[in-house]
Amino acid sequence: MLRDMATDTCAESQASLASSSNADVIFTHDPFSAEAALRERARGQQVWMMCHGVTPIVVYAVWSWAIPEADWRSFLEYPDVRTWIDWELDVWSRVDRLVFPCPEATDSFRVIDSRFGTLAARTQFVLSGAAAPAASVSSGADLSGPPVEGKRAGLPRPRSSGTRIGLYLGSAEPYRGFDALLAAAEMLSPSLNLTIAIAGPPPSKVPEHPLLRALGRVDDVAALFASVDFLINVNRFSLFDLSTIEAAEAGKPLLLHAVGGNRAFERLGAGCVMLPDLEPATIAAGLTRMASLDEAMLVALGGQSRECWERQLTPRHMWERHLALYDAASAGT
Repeated sequence: MLRDMATDTCAESQASLASSSNADVIFTHDPFSAEAALRERARGQQVWMMCHGVTPIVVYAVWSWAIPEADWRSFLEYPDVRTWIDWELDVWSRVDRLVFPCPEATDSFRVIDSRFGTLAARTQFVLSGAAAPAASVSSGADLSGPPVEGKRAGLPRPRSSGTRIGLYLGSAEPYRGFDALLAAAEMLSPSLNLTIAIAGPPPSKVPEHPLLRALGRVDDVAALFASVDFLINVNRFSLFDLSTIEAAEAGKPLLLHAVGGNRAFERLGAGCVMLPDLEPATIAAGLTRMASLDEAMLVALGGQSRECWERQLTPRHMWERHLALYDAASAGT
């Protein structure tokens, strides 16, 4: 599987790599492309790797597509897993610059193999920024509508009767902690004034539960955020999630597992309620707290998130930070 991923990724990037003969820097976004660039670069060219993974690529691949039911710790010593971790460490050691969005984003690599910590000391940090596309509708559709893949049907309407709407936005891949959220939902009282909207995983993966509403794939993310009260991020590992940046832009409170890049949102001043672990009781307590927040506190937390986005997380901020890194590199620092 990993060999096939390497072959396909390098084939897709070959045209770009072939046109880079006059470039000072070859930017890569995964270790497969980085290795190819290191192999084919001209004399004097630098290879930079912009790191987007939440774990070493073999851990992500094995966990997501081979044994998703396993605890990630259980397969770290498999010989083939060790071989690919060693390979990725070698690529990290040979690129000229490693770029992560924030120091916290390297945590999962350090936890999985302490050798990544030594290499991460050479890392530069360029904080991400983003803006959601403009909403194509002014508000969400009726929550009671059936979920339709790729459509807006099933979006929650703005809160009514005091019911809070929390949004899980992502995939069902193991690192996202979706299973932990489902386990927590089983501990919640059906009478709790909370609906958990599930956007991303197919409805077939969402069990019947009075507090869960499966939306399937939702293309209109801006309208989705306009229809909910807070974001739920229960990642086991976290880089610096785009969806969380978009939630901050939308002025939403954030219920976050205190791991990786999620901790950076708290450090940056977003309106966060942090979960110390992913035990079902811990997540259930966090959800209950969010459902119990009065309107003033909900608005205050949302305002903190929006202010955080305006101060630090817009696309303009990200562009300026990239330019600063390029200037520093040009100056030899």
